[in-house]
Amino acid sequence: MRDYGKVSPHFWIGRTGKELRQAGPESQLVALYLLTSPHANMIGLYYMPLAFLSHETGLTMEGAKKGLNSAIKAGFCKYDEHSEMVWVIEMATHQIGEALKPGDKRCTGVQNEYNKISDNLFLSEFYEKYSKQFNMTCPRSSELQIPDVNEGASKGLASQEQEQEQEKEQDQTNLSDSNRTDGDKPDESKGKPSQEKPDSESDDAEGQDPVDVAFENIFWGAGLRKDAKVKAKSAFRTKYRDWKKANRGTPENFAVMLAEDISLRVKTQQMGFDKLLPASYLNGERWNDEKPNGAPQISASANAIGGTGASWFAKPSDGSAEVFISQAAIDRMKRGANRP
Repeated sequence: MRDYGKVSPHFWIGRTGKELRQAGPESQLVALYLLTSPHANMIGLYYMPLAFLSHETGLTMEGAKKGLNSAIKAGFCKYDEHSEMVWVIEMATHQIGEALKPGDKRCTGVQNEYNKISDNLFLSEFYEKYSKQFNMTCPRSSELQIPDVNEGASKGLASQEQEQEQEKEQDQTNLSDSNRTDGDKPDESKGKPSQEKPDSESDDAEGQDPVDVAFENIFWGAGLRKDAKVKAKSAFRTKYRDWKKANRGTPENFAVMLAEDISLRVKTQQMGFDKLLPASYLNGERWNDEKPNGAPQISASANAIGGTGASWFAKPSDGSAEVFISQAAIDRMKRGANRP
């Protein structure tokens, strides 16, 4: 975390500052927060979930979205909803300087900070803007392939009501498609009981993506707030791919490790953890945060299915995504014992 952040007097009287003021106090508060946030870096491109913004400014989630949308429209910043990365466009200039000489050590610092940040949509754009100003030498490009995400970043964030309305419309579309498909079937086939296939369930299970299965059956019901599922599933797949390079574990091992970490943090009542969005937990790699006092360290293979010892969770037999947690097993794990 930085010791301080610079805020120019022009923040209040410049063109962008005036636009923020006209948009309302939420816009000014959000913009000031982005310049001085404890999560910010000197280049102004950093990880910033809306949950952080809402909690640390005291704004409601809707107020935080409104302020951020206004800041985006004023050209103050850009926001990538998928990676939850914000780019305060002119922040690097204000925090570092107009232009640096090639021998300036700050050039190396800028390049190193740029190299460290996670994949997001603004990597190429940032390099194009600042490569000459800070003598940068190593460009990066995003691996993300999300339709229309640039349009979404420029237009701002959708409100919670809009997101729910879109999901409702999608459900209705899927239902109408299903009815239309059913209507195309021959009359002879209607009303007939489907032929039983003894191995159909096992065939379906074999055909499922193991990453999706681990996400649905283990991670999704581990204790975090159940919201933004599509975004969370995408983040789960990305983080598993990174984790696998070092640990060579299965998706199930990865999901169990995360579920155990979440359970411990929720049980120790770590502030607001049960309200955290799953996508924010994954993108921020929160399982690497310092463990709560008294919490045991979690390994990727601890209590994995098929491993030794009693598992602290059980999958339901009805195929649902719920996870049944054994508190007694967790207590035994914390004491270092694994007896029945």
